[in-house]
Amino acid sequence: MIRQPDALPPVPPRSKQLGRWMSMAMVVGTMIGSGIYLLPTTLAPYGPNLLLAFAVTISGTMCLAFALASLARRIPGGPFAYVRSAFGDTAAFLTVWSYLVSQWTGVAAVSVAVAGAMGHAVPAVGSGAGMMVVALGSILVLTLVNLAGARSAGWVQVTATLIKILPLIAVVLLVAARVGTGSPTEPLAPVPVTLAGVAAAGALMLFSLTGFEAATVTANVTRDSARTVPFATVAGTGFTGIIYLAATVATLMLLPSAIAAESSAPFADAIGPILGPVAGTVVAIIAAISAFGTCNALLLLAAESGRAIAGANDLPPWFRKVNSAGAPVGSLVVAALVASLLVFASASESFVEVYVFIALVSTVAALVLYVVCAAAALRLRATGRWAAVAAVAVVYALAMFVGAGLEATLWGFGLALAGLPVRWLSRRFSSTDERSTRLQAAAPAEPPGSSA
Repeated sequence: MIRQPDALPPVPPRSKQLGRWMSMAMVVGTMIGSGIYLLPTTLAPYGPNLLLAFAVTISGTMCLAFALASLARRIPGGPFAYVRSAFGDTAAFLTVWSYLVSQWTGVAAVSVAVAGAMGHAVPAVGSGAGMMVVALGSILVLTLVNLAGARSAGWVQVTATLIKILPLIAVVLLVAARVGTGSPTEPLAPVPVTLAGVAAAGALMLFSLTGFEAATVTANVTRDSARTVPFATVAGTGFTGIIYLAATVATLMLLPSAIAAESSAPFADAIGPILGPVAGTVVAIIAAISAFGTCNALLLLAAESGRAIAGANDLPPWFRKVNSAGAPVGSLVVAALVASLLVFASASESFVEVYVFIALVSTVAALVLYVVCAAAALRLRATGRWAAVAAVAVVYALAMFVGAGLEATLWGFGLALAGLPVRWLSRRFSSTDERSTRLQAAAPAEPPGSSA
């Protein structure tokens, strides 16, 4: 029997909620980050192995998406409510806490990526003080957007998503034009198809398909979430997987594999015949917009994750306080501050290697959400076709940990356990405040005219 959540966070005004296409844009826009723009380069040496790797990776990701969609149809409230229904309060806290920390770190990393992408067009902002200004400015602007309500963030996400898929569609159209006119296309690298080759290619694309959980995390601020969230999760994941496959293969059909493997901007090189020498600048600007949109989504995900945890008294109460637009002010401000501190820290050259490792660890922390939610779907749907889908999702999620490596995985689990003291303190002070409130309510009122 499914245990329904005791209480859900307050729902924002309908005018501030995400609609169906905004919810789908959250999924697509979070999944399509900066990673896709280098996938043709990293996958070029694997030749036809990448086709099988895509088939396996997209299928596994779709199983996870179906598992989350099945939970969203039955349980309101997002991942915290799903895990709590299946495994209890502590498991729900550890799962969503891990995810929350990963989003904090992700906001910092993606804001720096905005500056890095712009640096190709405007070198002054690619490093040093210019990088800091752009990264911190991006966080500030997007925090203000999110404070205006989830729908404001949704409009930014729809716009950024439409822009970021332009170069992906452009290379597909270029290949279609070549095939239509009978012009030759480049073959994939002539390497044999092997299990090792498929596994290696799959590991490279593994983390490029993360982010499909975005609709479920924002379920509380989505209209008609029981229907909208499952649609956005499945449709958004499927669309992104298909466009990743089509764009990557199309790029490798336009560029010789040897050239693609050495390219730092494969999409710019592929669409160069259309745009000429400005191709690199155009793609760099689109990549910056792509990262900006992803940063917007991660801030919203962090805010909603923090609010969900605080709703169970597992974080200080100001994490769940909302403004008139229904935005969790405390949770948003903390996310922005933590990300800004990480941006400052990343400015130190000695910190770069540590920062890259922290980004990997935070990715592992996000994987905790996948495996636990897949297991929750398996536990709550123990029979029928969903059981098989959820079982495949669990196996695939565990395989993602293997791809991340043992060291990062251990650090990720350590990061999850580090939240337990935070939870203990939050519950202790929350209990004290509640006890004080009850005592004040029970105290006899002072008679009129007394010194009180």
